[in-house]
Amino acid sequence: MKKKIAYIVTPVEFGGAERVSLNFLKNVDRNKFQIYPIIFFRPWEADSIFLKELKKEDFSVYKIPVSVRASLEERDRFWLVRCFKMIFLTLLKGRFDLIHTHGYFADIIAIPVAKLLGIPVISTCHGFIEDGRKLKRSNRIDRMILKFSNRVIAVSQGIKQELLKSGLREPRIDVVLNAVQTEMDNEILKQDRYTRRRALDVSESDFVLGYIGRLSKEKGVSYLLDAAEILFQQGIPIKVLIIGDGPAKKDSELIVRQKGLENKVFFAGFQTYVKAWIPAMDVFLLPSLTEGTPMALLEAMACRIPIVASSVGGVPQIIESGKDGILVAPGNPEELAAGVMALYNNNSQREQFVEAARKKIISNFNIKKWTKTIESKYAEIAG
Repeated sequence: MKKKIAYIVTPVEFGGAERVSLNFLKNVDRNKFQIYPIIFFRPWEADSIFLKELKKEDFSVYKIPVSVRASLEERDRFWLVRCFKMIFLTLLKGRFDLIHTHGYFADIIAIPVAKLLGIPVISTCHGFIEDGRKLKRSNRIDRMILKFSNRVIAVSQGIKQELLKSGLREPRIDVVLNAVQTEMDNEILKQDRYTRRRALDVSESDFVLGYIGRLSKEKGVSYLLDAAEILFQQGIPIKVLIIGDGPAKKDSELIVRQKGLENKVFFAGFQTYVKAWIPAMDVFLLPSLTEGTPMALLEAMACRIPIVASSVGGVPQIIESGKDGILVAPGNPEELAAGVMALYNNNSQREQFVEAARKKIISNFNIKKWTKTIESKYAEIAG
């Protein structure tokens, strides 16, 4: 018989964690597992991209509102109690064999209910963003709640170490690095490169530095802009393509104006299908101060884009510096600029890096192997 899995997630935006979940749900063996996505959502907002994609895949989706009021002046004082009640009734009626949670809100709401109902639970920890007092408090609660999960999947060794420091026992933690689609059509990549660069009015002589991700302090975009200034002053014909949105966007735009880089930096904003933008880049930069297993990094490698990245979180498990990319110290724009300069001046090294990275992606970060690994955890715990 098929195992019934409650897959619980709060897709606030269509970022890395959402792409990870969508990759799994699109590739899971639905002959063995009957997956029921349970989505916490804001009822006053339009359907998220994540929800729309699930509907395309013909999933039966349960929707649970996190509040009934959008206005801060009319606060919904009983939203937390309502969420607990609704998730309790949903899980009780569903007679699930296993619950899989993603993110602090799903953990905090669903893990206690799972324990109360005697349903085994597995949780994927994508990392902890300490962006503000509220998130820090939520992360502290999440770390405590995760101790009651039957198994925790950490998406990097760095996250595993954080969980161990929080008191989780090592036998309960499995490190499963993220994965991406490895089948790429070279003609489509070439067409995407031509189309996007033309739309940005970028010539083939321009050297495009690309970034994809949330615009927030921990992502280190300010260091990327500092590196861009260094390269510009050294006469490198750079352009910078920044894809994403977030609380640091206004500050990043201000830095660009202060440095006089308005004609060099493009803020493309949030993009639903980032893969179409990656081929426009000549180098992918990851200046983060903290990371799990960055999906954008894996996707850039799959698209044959050379990498310069901060040596943080799970990144050193992906990139071997000097072999398939360049790792630099976090928060160091001079090293970022030097890494870009090395690639700009050595075309053969760029080719060597992208070939090695492509082989690594196919071998170690194949989405089909990754899906089977998680399915094996389901079978083990639900069984």
